[in-house]
Amino acid sequence: MPLIPITNTDDSRVAPYRQLHQTNLTRGSKLFVAEGDKVVQRLLDSSFVTDSVLAEADWAERLAPQLPPETPIYVAPRELMTELVGFRFHRGVLACGQRKPAPDLRAMMPPLDQPATILVCPAVQDPTNLGSIVRTAAALGVAAILLGSDCADPFSRRVLRVSMGSVLFIPVREAVDLVADVVALREEHGFEVLATVLDNRAVPLSQVPKPKRLALVLGSEGHGLDERWLKLCPQQITLPMQAGIDSLNVAVAAAVFLYHFQQAALTDSVDTN
Repeated sequence: MPLIPITNTDDSRVAPYRQLHQTNLTRGSKLFVAEGDKVVQRLLDSSFVTDSVLAEADWAERLAPQLPPETPIYVAPRELMTELVGFRFHRGVLACGQRKPAPDLRAMMPPLDQPATILVCPAVQDPTNLGSIVRTAAALGVAAILLGSDCADPFSRRVLRVSMGSVLFIPVREAVDLVADVVALREEHGFEVLATVLDNRAVPLSQVPKPKRLALVLGSEGHGLDERWLKLCPQQITLPMQAGIDSLNVAVAAAVFLYHFQQAALTDSVDTN
């Protein structure tokens, strides 16, 4: 596919990139937008299909050899790109990827005899928090992430950017019935389900060993886990904090919990050997 010059923001071929700060190509779309050279490169390196690329001339020429000949590469000056996307844009390149159907729960599961950690997020609504959680999960070896319907769109532009494209490489399932999925994790796939709570009656994290197969449930930013989740997850753990500090940001808390369990697993492995 030759490089295709774009000279007008009304060109229908670049409609998916128009006014991104307003539309953000939410869940109803079959596409998502990757912004900036690093996230675009991760899209090209992933199993997701790249639908199109919009770039300044130098980036277009640099990326063209990595793309199939049928993938359109639209070329525009930075001023036109800024006008098109609706915000000051300095990164030189964007791309549209094609969304995949939600992965099947069974297909996401590691074999029963293998250790694994699954992250469960019923209602993480802030895209920045969700992006940070996904990036941390990928860095610390989480096998998959399950999201409730109240979570931010994992393929929104901000989640993709904050996660540095990690959402393209770790299995993420937006569950129709997250409670049923968690029950299946426990009853069919051998996971121990632990809920993270703000409650001094819960078990302090420092006293919690790493289960071989762990499903870690995180609360929402404002209200934690509701009563339904507390009943579903009688095993509850907490991060003790100094008086006057009621909680940590959910993304920060996720990092602390996941790092603890990663280190606990490494220690167990060394002791076993």
